[in-house]
Amino acid sequence: MKIALQPPSQRRDAGFTLIEILAVILIIGILMTFVIPNVVSSIGQGKVTACRSNLEQVKRGFLEYETKYSRIPKQSGVGFFASLITDKVWQPDVKNAKTLTCPAVQLSFLTPDQDGIPVADWYLPENRDALDGGWSAYAGRDQRRSPLRGFSGRGKTALVADDNDPEGNHETTTNVLWDNLQVRALELIDAQREGLLDESEEVTFIPVGSDSPYEGLQTLSLSK
Repeated sequence: MKIALQPPSQRRDAGFTLIEILAVILIIGILMTFVIPNVVSSIGQGKVTACRSNLEQVKRGFLEYETKYSRIPKQSGVGFFASLITDKVWQPDVKNAKTLTCPAVQLSFLTPDQDGIPVADWYLPENRDALDGGWSAYAGRDQRRSPLRGFSGRGKTALVADDNDPEGNHETTTNVLWDNLQVRALELIDAQREGLLDESEEVTFIPVGSDSPYEGLQTLSLSK
């Protein structure tokens, strides 16, 4: 039996040539140019959705609070919504503690984590007096300056929202739980079109609190 062998000049070594490798790198680079921005955008939108889910949970918590105590929380700022745990409507556990802060903000940036306090213990009653803007990525109702007696508002003023301080929780979107217990978002582009924010300035979020261009967000505070 005879086996035909290719002449040495007609053989090809296994593997890729330099041109083929460069072509693959070029194709990967082109794909990354289109794919990565979409991935980043999808991750950001996912955090916006998770944040809205948190506020929906807070809404249900407020209804439980009102049912249990026949009133709404008296505390201000972070203490307003943290009262769901400090006043023993919710159990002090990791899940509930994380519900009281925006998922777009790293927990390691917050005061209690930096102080080494376990997440489940963040809103224990004994920590009530320490609560301020460093304990959450949400701002709460300022009950001292803008008191509210019940959840029967017209959806014009806020109860809880992304604190956006010192940077925005989400790029261009601010999630808000309003005084009629509806969760609705405010968009940066709408604020700019309404003349509430200067389009020429490099602004990436809507300010929350007493200096907010939205009157409905001026009812919020980070302090007690």
